Amino acid sequence: MAKIRLYSPGHYRLRDTDVYIICTACMIIVMLCISCFTGLWPWTGNPYNSYTLQAKSWLEGRLDLGKDYPWLELAIYQEKYYVSFPPFPSYVLLPFAFFTDQTPDFLIVWSFTLIGVICAVRLCFLFDVSPVCAVFWSLFLYLGSGYLFIGQTGYVWFMAQVMAFSLSMLSLLCAVENRGGFSLAFWACAVGCRPFTILYLPLLFYLLRQNEKDKSVPRWIYSHLIWALAPTLIAASYMILNTLRFGNPVEFGHNYLPEFVRAERGQFSLSYVPEHLLMLFRLPNADPVSGKLVFQYIDTNAFFLICPFSVSFLLAFVSAVRSHRNPILCIMLPILSIVHILLTCMHRTLGGYQFGNRYFVDLMPFLFLGILCLGPKSERFTIFQLPLFMMGAVINVIGTVTAYCSW
Repeated sequence: MAKIRLYSPGHYRLRDTDVYIICTACMIIVMLCISCFTGLWPWTGNPYNSYTLQAKSWLEGRLDLGKDYPWLELAIYQEKYYVSFPPFPSYVLLPFAFFTDQTPDFLIVWSFTLIGVICAVRLCFLFDVSPVCAVFWSLFLYLGSGYLFIGQTGYVWFMAQVMAFSLSMLSLLCAVENRGGFSLAFWACAVGCRPFTILYLPLLFYLLRQNEKDKSVPRWIYSHLIWALAPTLIAASYMILNTLRFGNPVEFGHNYLPEFVRAERGQFSLSYVPEHLLMLFRLPNADPVSGKLVFQYIDTNAFFLICPFSVSFLLAFVSAVRSHRNPILCIMLPILSIVHILLTCMHRTLGGYQFGNRYFVDLMPFLFLGILCLGPKSERFTIFQLPLFMMGAVINVIGTVTAYCSW
């Protein structure tokens, strides 16, 4: 009896444009599904709109906010109230704040998410990843990394992270494409959202250098001095603003938050590290009555449950080490990531109310690059990550819904 062929291998091959459409559509669908359960739609108003208030104050000729907003985290300096976070998101909101007090914060955050997804797909193609694998890794980056919780709303804490994430993706993409001026400009913008992004400047230099290895290092630097113009101007704007507000070019205001002023060990301390490292392995608790596993909404949960994408990076790293593939990146990426993790663990808190480990989401664009550079190009390697993908996607979707419904 003849076998019935249900599917013909190779019958249809995804085109590049198909991958962009599929990935952006999947992300929109996932976020809309979360909105169905939480009521947090792209047009939802934002009660935690510190960046809008700051942009409005700037347009009125004032650096402080003029009054206290008790539900927001504000720095108090010389009896004036300031936004305590790095200022770049307010730069983005300035043109919107010129016309309205209700800036479309959620829609802006969703737009940045889609920009990041498009960058992820483009990076996959630049590293010769097949279309099917490009769909997988691009979606895994967003669904299996803890990103969904911060990507759903325009709340002040999360807007900066979403912008930093997408700006980091843009910076990496431009570096791989040898557009150094844009790469460093996007990197400087990302630093103005999440300061620890400054750590990855050596990685950008390494990527840019790979495009012109025929030149000596001094000659290469001299021929591209123009690349430094935009990031220098952007960094100067931060330092001038910080100096005018707090008298210190590197003070964004966090040290003047009441919770850190009162903290005995300060905002950063090595003494926080042991406890916070252990939190990265904190498993959910079992409820003896209902039998449910209860995830934590304060600080962190076990990283391998919330962020299995990082486990895939570790597998790619091990594969690269065993095959002696790209030794420089095998050294650079783990060192930068470990330094980033340790510095984050020195902070007094690990993110407050959240689902997942949101401070560590900042690493994911760089681990994504690591997977593309270090991981095997075979589809077999990708397919074997599918259980991790499914676990991460399901836990993050359900966890995001329950966390926002419990807010």
